[in-house]
Amino acid sequence: MCSNIKIVILLSSLLLGHLGFAQKGTLSFENKDILLNDLKADDTPTTVCYRFTNTGKEPAIISRVTSVTSQIKAEWEKSPIAPGQSSILKISFPSTSFPLQFSYPIQVFSNTTNPLEKLSIKGNIVDNPDKPFLLYRYSMNGLHFRSSHIDFQKVYSGTLRQDTVYFYNALDSEAQLSVLYAPSYLEIQIPEQIGPKEKGRLILTFDAIANKEYGYVYDNVIFLINDENSYRNRLSVSANIAEDFSKLSPEELANAPVAHFRETTLSFGKIKPKEKGKCDFILENRGKSELIIRKTKSSCGCTAVIPGKNTIAPGKSMSIRAIFDPTGKRGHQYKTITVLTNDPKNPEITLTISGNVEK
Repeated sequence: MCSNIKIVILLSSLLLGHLGFAQKGTLSFENKDILLNDLKADDTPTTVCYRFTNTGKEPAIISRVTSVTSQIKAEWEKSPIAPGQSSILKISFPSTSFPLQFSYPIQVFSNTTNPLEKLSIKGNIVDNPDKPFLLYRYSMNGLHFRSSHIDFQKVYSGTLRQDTVYFYNALDSEAQLSVLYAPSYLEIQIPEQIGPKEKGRLILTFDAIANKEYGYVYDNVIFLINDENSYRNRLSVSANIAEDFSKLSPEELANAPVAHFRETTLSFGKIKPKEKGKCDFILENRGKSELIIRKTKSSCGCTAVIPGKNTIAPGKSMSIRAIFDPTGKRGHQYKTITVLTNDPKNPEITLTISGNVEK
């Protein structure tokens, strides 16, 4: 008899819970994803609207709206939205503060059947003919560039990579532009004169044939603008030079070198301010062909020393010593060293050293 009562109570609870869930409000959005193609840059906020209806049985309340950027501002009806009632969620943002290509998620929290709705806004920003220099925020002697930094991102060794940089002449007269300094591996096509209130462009070619470095490289280009010789008239240039392993055949991959460190984290313990911390990492070649150490690069305060050759035969190993200079530092220290090799599956390995510099 008691078992039957328990079953009835359980079924009643499940039914009431189901009815309670079914009677909640439901936010049904007409469109959860808004795409803004070729949005013109403007110094006034851009506003878009997400339209929705409460298709549930009970009033719906939106408690908060969030995004990954504080540039996005949201407005919505704070009072309960009755069943069958429609409303809008307004999203505003300054287009000049967004990257030229943007994509941001928006989260809507409510008391409805789906307490978290995920929306998105994405698109691209282009020049505004009525406000031509809004996107050109970096000024050099009257010439406005979109950025002070040109990032070629990944450039494969032995190849060329090209990029175009646009700028705007905000002067009331022609501007003369020439290159005062550029690294030898960078070719720049440049207009000698740019008319007043006109746009110009630089075509830059990064030559990873001439630049035989590997990993991250950084340099500057210095311009002569209207005969003004100033170090402030510069753009920084960076790239990450890497090997292209995508063309290796399955047989070449099977016979490739394999870089393996016995340990990737070591401690130099406690040292005094005038001592140097030393850690020795053992690098093994577990592959079938010669392993080549292309480059080592370190974070602030440490260096990597490779004794002898920078190649390791199959089945052999080599010691790489990390030396930490504690000058000007106290307390616990944590530094990294990156080792670049020709291992196609693991070309970049990060090592860490740590220790304590006594007072």
